[in-house]
Amino acid sequence: MLQPPLRDELTRILEEHSLDEELKKEIDQEAQAVIQFHLEHEENYERVGNSRIAGYPDLPPSIEWPCDSDGEYYTFIAQINLGEMPFSPYEGLPHQGILYFFLGLDEPAYDIDHKVFYYNGDSSALKKTLPPTGKVEVCAENRGFTSYAISFQPILTLPSEGELGDILLDEHEELYELLYEHSDTVWGQHQSFAGNTRRDAYLCQNGLKGLLFNSHKSEDQILKEAEQATHRGSTEYAEHLRSEVLPQLQEYQANREKHDLASENWHVLLSVSSLDEVGMCWWDAGYLEFFIDQRDLQNLDFTRTYVNLATS
Repeated sequence: MLQPPLRDELTRILEEHSLDEELKKEIDQEAQAVIQFHLEHEENYERVGNSRIAGYPDLPPSIEWPCDSDGEYYTFIAQINLGEMPFSPYEGLPHQGILYFFLGLDEPAYDIDHKVFYYNGDSSALKKTLPPTGKVEVCAENRGFTSYAISFQPILTLPSEGELGDILLDEHEELYELLYEHSDTVWGQHQSFAGNTRRDAYLCQNGLKGLLFNSHKSEDQILKEAEQATHRGSTEYAEHLRSEVLPQLQEYQANREKHDLASENWHVLLSVSSLDEVGMCWWDAGYLEFFIDQRDLQNLDFTRTYVNLATS
């Protein structure tokens, strides 16, 4: 249910465009509210616990700045003070507390190493935290980001998937640009050009990672690829296809409806574009997207999140 300001905004938008009644009705039914963040000013750290992009987080003693398996520390991407948002765009999202986002090596562009933490304790325990001493940052040569304080504003959007977006893109491009492909959001939509990222997230976090680029294939195709790999001398890859990918594919195909339905529970928790002012450029001016299963969010479990980099 859209709150009055956004409801009025949607009514105005629909009245300004020549749409048939059926299309208006569908847009009205599908429209959702998301929270978009905006850069305010370079962070001066005068406040503790405020929402910001990059720089240094304000961590409680219970959360340490994370490092990867090589001992390099993750890049701090954002802290989102949920209490600063005008409202919660999703009932399962806490109304208070802070979400912290850290990023590891962003290569390849899927199933990226990262950490997400949630804290809802005493704010007086928060302290500006510097990176671990004696360690280097992951991808340090590309991550000299400038920190910015951010503010939030509710906006309208439509779901990334479905025929409605195709119709608007073909027939009402201006309206499409108003309601689709928003980034820099909390609980927003993913970039549709990147494929079915929700399914990718589900597969990776539910023991089916071998299907990332294979879920559309038949068993015969997998066996043929394994045979070809053997002939090339790629015995390890051939064994991977036979012993890992093939059993996962069989499980997926036998329970496809269950798996596809469960993948729809995945949603963008935070998206961050290539912000010039911050110095962020995700591959070819792409988008960094943190996903979470809505069931995990309801349990405040941030240990199974998924990160994708959407780029052309």
